[in-house]
Amino acid sequence: MDPLQQFLLMLRGVATTLSISILSLLFGLLLGLPLSFLRVYGSRPFQLFVDGFEKIFRGIPELVLMLMFYLGVGLYVRYPFKNAFFTATFVLSLRSAANQAQIFRGAIRGIGEEQMVAARSLGLSRLQSIMYVMIPQVFVFSTPGLGSEYALLVKDSSYSYIIGVLDIMEITDRIRKATMDTVTPYILSAFLYILLTFPIATWLDSWGSRKKKQLGL
Repeated sequence: MDPLQQFLLMLRGVATTLSISILSLLFGLLLGLPLSFLRVYGSRPFQLFVDGFEKIFRGIPELVLMLMFYLGVGLYVRYPFKNAFFTATFVLSLRSAANQAQIFRGAIRGIGEEQMVAARSLGLSRLQSIMYVMIPQVFVFSTPGLGSEYALLVKDSSYSYIIGVLDIMEITDRIRKATMDTVTPYILSAFLYILLTFPIATWLDSWGSRKKKQLGL
């Protein structure tokens, strides 16, 4: 099997790798954004909960979490945790939520309390101030961090092959076993991961910079 054939085989895993990474980023955003506001504006119990959530899911390696949910929880809750794709996405979503909560919290503090005070002085409620004033700016300030988070998710998705997900890494490992070539498959897969991470992360960074200039931030 020549390098071109190996590369074409690996392309079959690209859709799976991208699906896990993008879904984890989106689910992480849906959970991480409200957690960040609870951490900044919530009561003390909510702040402690968010702090504990971040410490747990940023402190435990993704591989340990995947094996724990797939092999451990999956014994008792077969559906959906015996589905390897679901388990990988679920674990990376929780990890991403913890990371994104910190990214968004940094953006909230970077914007400053003045924006919230100004919005409240115009008659907006606390929730309206967050929805219409804070969140749009938070996204703009967070784009570099979100780009890095996306790149991290693409790389971390490679752990999912351990539980049987047919991603780039799983196909790479199968090629290695079939060809006994321990160099070429990994070089090709490394090239694929760079292609999947660098362009999008760079685009998010440049988009955020343009938006900041447009908004005068």
